[in-house]
Amino acid sequence: MKLKHYTLYISIVLSLFSCTAKIDPIFDDTSANRIEAEMESVQEILLSSPNGWLMEYYPSSSQAYGGFNVLLSFYTGNRVMVASETADADDTAISTYTLKQSAGCVLSFDSYNAIFHYFSDPANPKGSGDGYGMEGDFEFTILNASEQQILMKGKKSGSYATMTPISASIKWSEYLANIKEESKKLAEYYRLLCQIGDQSYEARLSEHVLHIYQQIGDEQVITPYPFIITLMGCKFYRPIQINDIEIDGLVFNAGMGEEGVFIPSNGADGMFIPTYPSVNEMLISRNWFFAYSGFSPYGKSLWDTTKEALDAAGDEITYCCLGNITNISGNFYVFRFMCSKGNGYLAFDYELTGQDKISMQFSEEGSVAGDEYYKDLKFNYLITPLGNTEQRTFTLTSDDKKSPNWIKFTDDKDPENYFTVYRSMIYYPMDN
Repeated sequence: MKLKHYTLYISIVLSLFSCTAKIDPIFDDTSANRIEAEMESVQEILLSSPNGWLMEYYPSSSQAYGGFNVLLSFYTGNRVMVASETADADDTAISTYTLKQSAGCVLSFDSYNAIFHYFSDPANPKGSGDGYGMEGDFEFTILNASEQQILMKGKKSGSYATMTPISASIKWSEYLANIKEESKKLAEYYRLLCQIGDQSYEARLSEHVLHIYQQIGDEQVITPYPFIITLMGCKFYRPIQINDIEIDGLVFNAGMGEEGVFIPSNGADGMFIPTYPSVNEMLISRNWFFAYSGFSPYGKSLWDTTKEALDAAGDEITYCCLGNITNISGNFYVFRFMCSKGNGYLAFDYELTGQDKISMQFSEEGSVAGDEYYKDLKFNYLITPLGNTEQRTFTLTSDDKKSPNWIKFTDDKDPENYFTVYRSMIYYPMDN
């Protein structure tokens, strides 16, 4: 009996070993080898598009600046050529890139590229202030990659970016020129009446973001919808969702209404009808630039004092303007400046009255550089015509009620104080 039991035991053990040997491992390769294979695959895909890739790039974790068209062409030797709607249409810049492992496959633009790093440069004056820039990424985690589309996520911002192949028939410079033209057209429509289903809402366009105003109970809720410019209109980072209606993007239909209407690109029930703001609303909706020649003799004498201080310091103003900025501290209406030795802003409190008046006064807030220039380089004189230590109320006039090229400020209490701001950027305003 004992021999039978022993024989049975041996048979069971052998049977167990036999079964165990047939179980496949969960992974058939090491994680390092799998990552290496993934990076090789991504590299092949990056090189697979002969005319490069169109990247939909959204800097900032909140996509506060909207999206931008960036064109990239990858080459052997880990070189990349870049163009963008933020640069001249004919401009390109070449740098290097790497693929590396960091909780997945990461595409890193690891050497400086003047066009691509525009979005991540902390000194970018069009961003949110000193040390922040536009808070964009230069490293992206690859989420999914094929020859039809590459989906990525910014390592710092968490914003999603997609790359799709550019048709061989498309010339980069022509594409970007058309995008710039479309962007310019869209910028004409600051205010829109949004009709979605049986509801109507006010909407505002600011740079590459559409804001929709909804009254919910006693509270007005403003929802931003960042978008990227397309050849036909715009596409939203995330769809507009109101009630059961979802809108992916907008295209302009010139044949509808008196001056054309924006309609949903995905055929949803809705339309965005252009309306026109008052002159004081136009003022605060975009940047307006200064020139020395635009000031009255009173204002010029104050600017002369600032110029003397700048000259003594070997500095000069590259440009300066009135406009809005958004940074980690909040939203501000500011006098913003770029100088050869620094850039910053000085914030203003303001109030709009009626259709054509604005009251302004320096709020004693600003960037670090703004404070330094105010105290050390006599920028207190520079902003005195606007309202430095006292509030000033101005009557505003312009050359065009729909799309002004300039807006003139006339001080209600002091008619000797007047100045004009301009829609086009003016470089070296002290000399213009």
